[in-house]
Parts: sequence; structure tokens; C-alpha cells
Amino acid sequence: MHPDDDKPNWASRVAGMRRRLVSNRFPLGAALFLFGALVVGGHITTGQFAVLGAIMVLVSAFAPVRTISERRRAAAGAGGALRQEVSLYGAALDGIPDPVLLIDRRGTVRHANAQYRRVLGSMQPGTSVLIRYRSPEVLDMIQSALAGGSPAPVELVERTPREHWFLVSIAALPRVGEGQRDFLVHFRDLSEVRRAERMRTDFIANASHELRTPLASLAGFIETLSGPARDDAAARDRFLAIMHEQAERMSRLIDDLLSLSRFETALGRSDFARVDLIDALVHVVGAFQPVAARDDITITFDRASVQGARCDVHGSRDELIQLFDNLVENAIKYGGDGKRIDITARPAELGGLAAIAVEVRDHGPGIAEEHLPRLTERFYRVDVETSRGKQGTGLGLAIVKHIVTRHEGRLTIRSRPGEGTTVLVTIPALTPEKPIRKMENAVETDS
Repeated sequence: MHPDDDKPNWASRVAGMRRRLVSNRFPLGAALFLFGALVVGGHITTGQFAVLGAIMVLVSAFAPVRTISERRRAAAGAGGALRQEVSLYGAALDGIPDPVLLIDRRGTVRHANAQYRRVLGSMQPGTSVLIRYRSPEVLDMIQSALAGGSPAPVELVERTPREHWFLVSIAALPRVGEGQRDFLVHFRDLSEVRRAERMRTDFIANASHELRTPLASLAGFIETLSGPARDDAAARDRFLAIMHEQAERMSRLIDDLLSLSRFETALGRSDFARVDLIDALVHVVGAFQPVAARDDITITFDRASVQGARCDVHGSRDELIQLFDNLVENAIKYGGDGKRIDITARPAELGGLAAIAVEVRDHGPGIAEEHLPRLTERFYRVDVETSRGKQGTGLGLAIVKHIVTRHEGRLTIRSRPGEGTTVLVTIPALTPEKPIRKMENAVETDS
């Protein structure tokens, strides 16, 4: 090999040493200044100064060093790797159906998945989860996990924008390479379970109360007839009439409870068949004409817009008759002051498919707007005394809602004080192009 071949290598080495000396000029100058001060102070000799200075020069010339641009490129690479890691985590977490937060060992949020943002609102990366949540139980759980513990899940109630119950748990993720350890905070939504429990508790309490009243009345009258009124024929006849009325009230309540339970637990619609909806309405109107006539109430049935058309639906004739029985009975009881009930049947659309809309309207006192969303709740009454006085059980519209849902229909209630109440039921119609076996419409109930 020719001796000149090493010149480029030596030249590059010398240039590298010069670059390193320039890069380390500040620490080198500081060290030489310190050594000079030690010489002046008599702590080291001039020879020692020369040796230490030579060592510092050699260290500065041969020590590896990165330029500012190299440091920036390295920082950009590390930042890109971190962003890529967070991006991969985010893509995976967004596929989880529950709210999830990814946080680091300081409690700083790295990613909030899509379900978290939808249910609990925005959570920007860099926000401290310890500031977002003020629940002592949640804070203790997170801090315990960050300190290396294994805390048990805790419950959290969020009251805005609507009430939600969550079971919150935290788990440490495996450490990847030399990176920091991250933690996954999981929010399991218990809202539907809690609402069902509350509804079940309220239902039992309301049902017990509704049954207790007539039972107490019957027990009181039986005790009176067995004692002081044993030989009082007039009192006996009066009490027996009241006892009969209370027994009928219990019977109606039990029948409605059984109907509601049957609709809530019905899993299929095996008893459904082709039903002529107009024929069922004619049956209902005919059954209530004598009842309405006793109170001078006129029931009109307008079916001109569906005259001559087949108004078949896929459903249960008995359930549909019960649905319209409840609506007409309610109109007579609570809207009979208007002396007229109008029933209208017309073609309609539901989800882009052919349907039949039946409207039952009374001209009574109407209902205030704040009551409308709750009318289909079990045992909900606008006026408790009026409802009981008219022998209502508080379950009629709850049964109507379940029947409409089973028939894949829509229930809409409109009312204003002084303008009466209108109940609109829309049920998908059967057409030659849509046989029974293909009916799979979505259910939507509006109140």
C-alpha cells in the first residue's frame, strides 16, 4: 500500500480532533482556568498543571461529541419514535368499546380513546389525570398504581352532561425496552345496570304501594262488617259496593302488571301474523261506543285516506287491540271533557318504508310539556288523585310503549294545556314487496 493512501485518513482524523476541541472549548477553558487558580494558590505545582492540562486537551480532542445539528436530529428521531408509539397505542385503544385513558408514570395523559371522548368529553394529551378527577377514591387508586401498587377498582359517578356510573380500574403496561412504564385507566360503564336496578326498585315500591291501598281498604271494611256493622244492612250494602270497587281495582292492577311483565320478558314474536290494522281499530271503536255514549262523548273514526287499501301489519291482533284499547280508554278518562275523540288512520313512512299511522286525539285539558317525556314510565301520573279517581293503574302507556316497540313502531305524544292530547302510533305495513320473513325495521320510540 502506498504511504500517501493514509493522508486522507490522517487529514480527516485531524479535522475531527480539531472539531472536538472547538466543541469542547468551554469546558476545556474552564478546566485550565481552574488548574491555573490552583497553581497561583500554591495547591499544585507548575509541572502538575502541565500534566493536567495535557490530559484535558487529550480528553477534549478524543472524546466523542455531537454537534447541535446532530443533537437536533437525534431529538427529532426520539420524538418521532414516541409519536409513532403513541399513534399505535391510540389506534389500538380507539377500537375498545369502553372509555380508556393511557397515562405515563407521572399521571399525564398520553391518549384518550374515541369512546372516552364521546362519553366523558375531551381530554388533551399532556393534561394531568390527577387534576381532571377530584374523587378521593379515584385519586388514591391512581396514585397507588403509579407508586407500584395494585389497587382494587373503584366506582365513579359523573353527573354532567348526564348521570353516568363507572367502575374505574388501572393496570400497568409492560415496559418496552428502555422506555418508561405506562398505565391504562379503564372505565367500565355501569349506567344501564344502575338505572335498571333503580327502575326495578321503584317498580317494586310503586307496585307494593298500589296494592297496599286497596288491601288496607278491604281489610278495614271486613273488620267493620265483622264488628260494629254486623247487623247494619244499609252500611253492609254500602261497604260491599266499595269493597267490590277496590277488588276490581286490584284485579286491573294485577292484570296490567302481568301484561307488562309478559311484554318485557317476551324474547320473540312467534305469535305474530298478518293483521288488518283497520279491522282491529273498528273492533276497538265499536267496543267503546257505548262507554263513550254514557258520558255524551262522540268517537269519530276517519279512515278515508286508506279506504280500499290493504292495511296489513306484521303483529299480534290481541296486542294491537290492547294498545288501542288503552289509548281510547285514556282519551275517555282524561280528555272526555272535550266531548269528542278523533281517530285517524293514514299511510305514512317509517325509516323509508311504508307504514300506517294511527292518531288518537282528545280535546280535553291537555298536559303540561314537562310531563310528556315521562308519560310512558311505569306508575307515572300527571295527577295522582285524578288518576286513581278514574280507576287508572298508571301502567297503560307503559304497556302501549312496549307493544309499539314489539311491533317495531314509533310512539309520539303531543299535548298542550287547553288544546287536548294527541297520541300517534306508526307501525310498519306489510306490502307485496316486503314479506313477513324479511321484516327487520329499527325500533324508535319518541315521547
